[in-house]
Amino acid sequence: MLSLRKSKLGFTLIELMVVVAIIGVLALLGLRLYTGQQQKAKNAIVKANAGTIQTLLQAELADATFSLVNDMLTATPSLFAKSGIHVPDGGLQTVNGTTIGEVEVTISGGDVFVVNGFSFSPDDEYVYGDTPLTARK
Repeated sequence: MLSLRKSKLGFTLIELMVVVAIIGVLALLGLRLYTGQQQKAKNAIVKANAGTIQTLLQAELADATFSLVNDMLTATPSLFAKSGIHVPDGGLQTVNGTTIGEVEVTISGGDVFVVNGFSFSPDDEYVYGDTPLTARK
């Protein structure tokens, strides 16, 4: 007698293609989330570095060894060297920052120093945005 029932020994090609498509979509979602987390982690490092530099500036200003703001600006590179901060995508930061991941110190009227870091996020220029850290005498 002939049996009309087929025996099912494996998966059909369509079933395998559906499984591969689902795995591909999940992998893309995970990769996108992972990339976002890397940027957030790098920005957190830059924020911590900015906080370190701000604390060092505030300590130097409290010592009152500098008479003029210009004297402080010339001493800023040595503060970067003393701090030992690392840029997330590079080595030690030893000068005032100008590129992504570095900390920048500027003067904002009088003897107020503004400390901020350059962001890794394409949407933001600075990690602290419009409210940077300050150090004043």
